[in-house]
Amino acid sequence: MEVRQGCRERLGRKAAVGSQPQPGLMWEPVGTEACAAALGGALFLLLFALGVRQLLKQRRPTGFPPGPPGLPFIGNIYSLAASAELPHVYMRKQSKVYGEIFSLDLGGISTVVLNGYDVVKECLVHQSEIFADRPCLPLFMKMTKMGGLLNSRYGRGWVDHRRLAVNSFRYFGYGQKSFESKILEETNFFIDAIETYKGRPFDFKQLITNAVSNITNLIIFGQRFTYEDTDFQHMIELFSENVELAASASVFLYNAFPWIGILPFGKHQQLFKNAAVVYDFLSRLIEKASVNRKPQLPQHFVDAYLDEMDQGKNDPSSTFSKENLIFSVGELIIAGTETTTNVLRWAILFMALYPNIQGRRHCLGEQLARMEMFLFFTALLQRFHWHFPHELVPNLKPRLGMTLQPQPYLICAERR
Repeated sequence: MEVRQGCRERLGRKAAVGSQPQPGLMWEPVGTEACAAALGGALFLLLFALGVRQLLKQRRPTGFPPGPPGLPFIGNIYSLAASAELPHVYMRKQSKVYGEIFSLDLGGISTVVLNGYDVVKECLVHQSEIFADRPCLPLFMKMTKMGGLLNSRYGRGWVDHRRLAVNSFRYFGYGQKSFESKILEETNFFIDAIETYKGRPFDFKQLITNAVSNITNLIIFGQRFTYEDTDFQHMIELFSENVELAASASVFLYNAFPWIGILPFGKHQQLFKNAAVVYDFLSRLIEKASVNRKPQLPQHFVDAYLDEMDQGKNDPSSTFSKENLIFSVGELIIAGTETTTNVLRWAILFMALYPNIQGRRHCLGEQLARMEMFLFFTALLQRFHWHFPHELVPNLKPRLGMTLQPQPYLICAERR
């Protein structure tokens, strides 16, 4: 019993010693809390510094044009996005308050708006070299790395690419006497496709986009694409979608706060996905177009560009590259298709609204752009009488994109 009792006492003392808190374990929670507090404080100071920096960026510089006040951080982006009116109407109203030259704050990006023929002409014509540069916006950096043709910085790269594009459109396109006949040939394909509907309602947009883009395709690739080519149609649809996405509030916010690019959602992410698909498709088109290439004997823009790449192989300052070729081809397709397509869509819409002036093509034809729009439009008026199904008048409010395009509408084309 005594032995057992002694054992119990010794075990009791060991247990008592073992139950005492260890110094390291007692101080660990306190150290973790201090580290978390320090980290939180540093994060707060960082956010505070970034906030102050952003607010300082939003201050109008001395001598900067006046403009409407904006909200902290996002500036006038909210006013543009929340306005019941389209941005161009909103800005026209601001010009009546602040003058033809005023400014907007797009999330810390100071923007000058010109509203009026004279000031725009002074900027883009009389002082074109001064205003020829492009800002290094995150969207441009992500999409084309400030390369290509339309979004490149003003310098040798821009000058070289513009020179090549202008010469190519003149040499392979409008400068050729036979080019008018090529447009007329495309017009016949277009009219044949319209006649398949036999007066039934159809959406005019897809056919006119394909037809107009084929004129540009002849210059770029030396070939047209059939209206049944689903791959090319899909690319054109992605182009059209990106034109609208580029003018969305989400993209404006991305330009102001590029860190939101890490978020897996948003219209800017859809724009980037579309662009990746388009660039991959254009790369394959370029490879196909250059299969039968004969160096220094170009048949189209792609051939001419590859010749420039060959000549600049040993020039480290040359900006001609496979990547910039893809960017340039995409931009030329957009530039050669979007405006002409929307002009023709608006024109047919108004012809159906005011049928009493259809056929009077002389005056209307002269007011349209040369050759392409004139030949397409006059052929459409000569061959068809246009009207809406069941007298259903479409919404005339424009749809915002890089250009103002009409809302989707159905149209009937009756053979004259």
